[in-house]
Amino acid sequence: MLTRLASLLDGFAETTGKVLGLLPLILVLVQFAVVLSVYIFRLGSIELQESLQYINALMFLGAAGYTALHDEHVRVDIFYSRLGPRGKAMVNLFGTLFMLIPFLILFWMTALPFVEMSWTIREASVDAGGLPFVYILKATLLLFALTLSLQATSILIRSALTLRKGAA
Repeated sequence: MLTRLASLLDGFAETTGKVLGLLPLILVLVQFAVVLSVYIFRLGSIELQESLQYINALMFLGAAGYTALHDEHVRVDIFYSRLGPRGKAMVNLFGTLFMLIPFLILFWMTALPFVEMSWTIREASVDAGGLPFVYILKATLLLFALTLSLQATSILIRSALTLRKGAA
């Protein structure tokens, strides 16, 4: 049952990563449009320029779980790369329990009121002509916390199962 739950969580992270994998192309195309409009047509668009922040935030914050699934987060792995499956499971288990989970708890505690306030006032851009959706931009913080929390759960399950299998 735990293996099935971990697989379900991994599948969610994989799907999220694949969908968000289209965003770099969109980001490049929008940036190209900004450059064309400014330097060729002498037209500026604050909305178009601000949309780059939204795309960037969604791309990086939304893909946190996908990155964790593929073990691509930054880490100092002087020793980790040399460890066997049991050693890696131990590092992942304790690292997730004592570093990632406390970070996520603190992140959730600080991000929820921050995002809630932004949604309550329907926060808009401070720039005249900017996008009126800053509250949506700030909500990507919760997407980050959600995808990483779900993947942390999968990491804990898989690490515990690996250690249990090694002990048997």
